Amino acid sequence: MRVTEAVHGESDVVLTRRRLMRNTYLVLAAALVGSLAMRDAGVIFGVALGGALGLLNIHWLSASLGALLSDAARSGQAPPWAVSKFILRYLVIGSAIGLALWSGRVNLLALVVGFCAFVGAATIEAGYQIYRLLAHREDATK
Repeated sequence: MRVTEAVHGESDVVLTRRRLMRNTYLVLAAALVGSLAMRDAGVIFGVALGGALGLLNIHWLSASLGALLSDAARSGQAPPWAVSKFILRYLVIGSAIGLALWSGRVNLLALVVGFCAFVGAATIEAGYQIYRLLAHREDATK
């Protein structure tokens, strides 16, 4: 049993997922602060809308995939509605991005930065995992 499980009673997977979401919010908050410093409404709105759509995408994908996998495990096959939920997610998010860009009030790069906050969080998590691996390796050699 690892120290984190003994202390928190949670698995590494749960802790990693929690860190990823926390880091996503932190990256998004940093991007919003940076956009506020630019004092451009298109940039601020782009980061905010991109971040909101990115968070919606993460939660919707997680819920859809969880339901799909549990139904597939239970019945041995994927339910017929599974693909339609994935397509609907793409249509809703794509339509929101398209409407925002069509309005001309959103900076495209800012929208991408907000939408990709999870990528920054994943990068932070990868760095943390590498640090843990190297720190554990150094402890084992002593």
